[in-house]
Amino acid sequence: MKRFGTSPNRMKHSLPKAKITRSTFVALFAISFLIGYLAPLSKALSQNKTSSALEADVNYRRRELESDPSNAEARAQLAVALERKKDYHGMLEVLEGHKAKIGRSGLVLLSRAYSQLERYVEEVTALELANARFPKDAQLQTFLAQAMVRAGRKDAAIESLYKTKETHPKYLPAYETLLAELVKGESRQEARDLLSDMMKRFGKKGRWNSELCSLYAADAFHEKAVETCELALKTDKRNPMNAVHLAATYREQGEAEKARKVLVQSAKRIRNSEPIQTALGDYFTERKNFVDAFRWYAAGVKSDSKSYRAQLGLAQAALELQKMEESVKAFTAACVINRKAIREFQSALGRIRQRQDFTWQSRFEEAISEHCQRSL
Repeated sequence: MKRFGTSPNRMKHSLPKAKITRSTFVALFAISFLIGYLAPLSKALSQNKTSSALEADVNYRRRELESDPSNAEARAQLAVALERKKDYHGMLEVLEGHKAKIGRSGLVLLSRAYSQLERYVEEVTALELANARFPKDAQLQTFLAQAMVRAGRKDAAIESLYKTKETHPKYLPAYETLLAELVKGESRQEARDLLSDMMKRFGKKGRWNSELCSLYAADAFHEKAVETCELALKTDKRNPMNAVHLAATYREQGEAEKARKVLVQSAKRIRNSEPIQTALGDYFTERKNFVDAFRWYAAGVKSDSKSYRAQLGLAQAALELQKMEESVKAFTAACVINRKAIREFQSALGRIRQRQDFTWQSRFEEAISEHCQRSL
C-alpha cells in the first residue's frame, strides 16, 4: 500500500466513522417492523390467492359440466376440483346421484368423499360397485379391502387381499396392504410368511428386513431376531427401531454389553432419535445407573416431547435423583400424553408421603388432580 502513497494506518484514520443517529435507528426499527408485519400478511395473501384459484377452478369445471351434463369426464373433473378444495359434501352432490354413469374414476372419487366424511359403509358400497364393473382391476380390489378395514370388516378385507395377491401376483400394493393388516392384528407368523413370499417375488428391501427384525424380536425368536436385525441395520440404516429391537434381544439373552454398544453406536449415527435414546435410558435404569438414565431420557424428551416412554422414564429417573421439579413436570407431561401414567404418578406420590416431604407431596397431588384424574 505504501507504493501508492497511503499507509494502512493513514487509511484507517482518514475513513469517516459511521454514526447511528436517532433518525437512522428509527428507520431501521421501521424496516424491521415492516418485515415482521408483512411476512404473515404475505402468507395470508398467498393462501387467499390459492383459495381464489381453487374457487375459480371449481367454477370453471361447473360451467363445463352445465354445458354438457352427460359428460362423465367433466363430472369427474369437477369432483377433483372440489376435492382439492376439501368440499366433500360438494363431491357427493356432484357424484352421488350419477353412480350408473360416472365410470371408474367417478366411483373412486365418490368413495374418497365418503371416506373423508367417515361414511365407511357407503365407501365400501361405492367400491363394490366399481369392482363389479371392473372385476380384474387389482387397484380397485385393494381400495375395497382398505375400505372394508375402515368399515370394521377386517377379516373380509384380509381374505380379499389374499385373493388379490393370488390373482395379481405382481401387484405390490396388495401385498403391502395385507402385510400392514397382519402386523396390526399381531398375526406375526402369517406376516413373516408373507414377507418371505414378497422377498422371493420382488427382491429383498431394507424396510422389509426391518419388518422381519421387528416380528422375530416380538416373538422372542432370538437367533432369527439377531440375524435379521443385524441385516436390517445394514440395509435400512435410518430406521432406529432396528437397533432398539436388536438391543432388546441381546438384553433378553443376557448380553447387556452388546446391547449397550448397539444402542450407543446407533445413537451416534442417527442423531436425535427418541426410540434409541429412550432405550438407552431403559438400559441404564435396569442397572440402577439413574444419572445416565436421566441423561438419555432427557435427550429422548428433547427429541420428541410427545413420547410417553421418554417422559415417564425421565420422571422416574428424576425422582430417584431427587430432581423433584424435573420429576413432577415429566410425570405431568406423561399423564397429558396418556392418562394411564396416573399409576406411576401415584406410586411416586406414595414414596414422597413416606419421607414426609409435604411441599412436594402437595405439588404432586395438585398435578395428579389437574392432569391425571379420571375413572380407570
